Amino acid sequence: MSAHVTPPARGLGLGLRLGFLTTLIVTGVMSVLTGSQLALELRTELRERRAQLGKSLAPLVTDLQSAFTREDVRAAVERFHASYVNQGHSYHYLAIADSAGRVVFSTRTEGEHDQQSLLTGAAWLVSPAFGSEPVVLSITEHSFDYSVARTRRWRNWAVHVSFTALLIVVLLHIVIRREVTRPIDRLLGGVRKMELGYWDDLPDPGGAWEVRWLGWRFRTLGQELSRTVEHLVAAQRRAYAVDRDAVTEPDASDVELPADPVSAVYQEPDTAIRRLEAQLERLRRADPGDPATRSLAQVTWDHHTIQAERLGQPELCINLGNAALRVLDPDGFLNISGRIEAERARLETLARTRGAQIHGALAARGVSVVEIRHRVKHPAGIWKKMHQKNLEFEHVHDLVALRIVVPTETDCYYALGVVHDLHVPVVGRFKDYIVRPKPNGYRGLHTSVRDPEASVFEVQIRSIAMNLHAEQGPAAHADYKDATWIPVSSRRDSPWKRLLALFGASQNVSTRERGGFR
Repeated sequence: MSAHVTPPARGLGLGLRLGFLTTLIVTGVMSVLTGSQLALELRTELRERRAQLGKSLAPLVTDLQSAFTREDVRAAVERFHASYVNQGHSYHYLAIADSAGRVVFSTRTEGEHDQQSLLTGAAWLVSPAFGSEPVVLSITEHSFDYSVARTRRWRNWAVHVSFTALLIVVLLHIVIRREVTRPIDRLLGGVRKMELGYWDDLPDPGGAWEVRWLGWRFRTLGQELSRTVEHLVAAQRRAYAVDRDAVTEPDASDVELPADPVSAVYQEPDTAIRRLEAQLERLRRADPGDPATRSLAQVTWDHHTIQAERLGQPELCINLGNAALRVLDPDGFLNISGRIEAERARLETLARTRGAQIHGALAARGVSVVEIRHRVKHPAGIWKKMHQKNLEFEHVHDLVALRIVVPTETDCYYALGVVHDLHVPVVGRFKDYIVRPKPNGYRGLHTSVRDPEASVFEVQIRSIAMNLHAEQGPAAHADYKDATWIPVSSRRDSPWKRLLALFGASQNVSTRERGGFR
């Protein structure tokens, strides 16, 4: 019994999350770049102002270098200081410090001042008034205009960043609403209708192609599931509506076969088979790194495998495909073949166990079983399915397949019901090729089921006529044959088995050696 699965808790919608994160990233990057640039400009400007302030001390430095007494120094400094005060500098401070950093003279004024708005400059000099040791003349003034300008520029930067962030939010809201949120809302609405059973009522959500593709995929998936359920229900009804006691087995004359069974199979001279076998040996012995070998492998993959199929040589077809894949994709071949070999014992046991179980259940229900066979898919077939359908190895559901042959078409549907009673069918993996045959005329029932151990395998069900048509008629040359089928169990005393062997012998073809499905 499956556990109850609750939906995820509702949170911020995709539009809000995208808008917020995008705005945060864009604004953050822009703030760092523009803020760094503004800080660099202000630092450069401050350095230039300090240099200019230091240069303004040049006249005073000249006077001090010629001063012989401290009184001369005081008089020169006070004259220089008074000239700055008279020019409107409310705060102007001059200081002279010796080489040890002790202040020996200053013009400090009292009062509190904003240290952030003070600008300083300095100059080194040697004056007879202070001996032979150099002293430092420093100047400090109140740069209120520079402080105000700096604050204004940072305020303008903050307003610019905030306005840009707001504009980004508004534009993203419009774009995301139009291209993402609204199409996804339409898609979610359609999915909710599908959950309520309205499978065909999913509109085109619009928006980006990914969202439209999701809408199309959900729509086709719903239609496929709907058709599968309809076919399954119809098949089950046909199976259980049958009165088993009223069914009589048809004579051999009732079995549909080609008018000329021998000529129905496409025959090629034995030389063609020998030529393909020679190609196989050449491919096996060749150096995989040789470009000529790769060309041969590509031709083998594209043409020789199909020719071997048409010649009725499934084993040769398999070997050619595997040999070609070993050259064309050595890593893929080694990976798949390694995983198959690691799983082979389990897969063989699974096939024989489930085949015997199904055989017993069919016999208990009174279904005359002609034969049950199984096969394990080979590496080339697995590689082809993985790439054609974009699957992972774990998603290939026909690694193991059982083929059940029963006398009549009615028995096919009854056998299907027995199989689905034993094992859970995999949704979307049922195909009724009896009601809707393949283009080549192939007929049969295909279903994938999951056993109690969660192992998935495929089951193919055919009547005698369907099996003969697939093995020896036109459908024998389809592109879905890829493995040798091994008998699981059969009723050797059944007249149907003797009938099947009779037609097989008439063509000198053993049904135990013919290929199977991909």
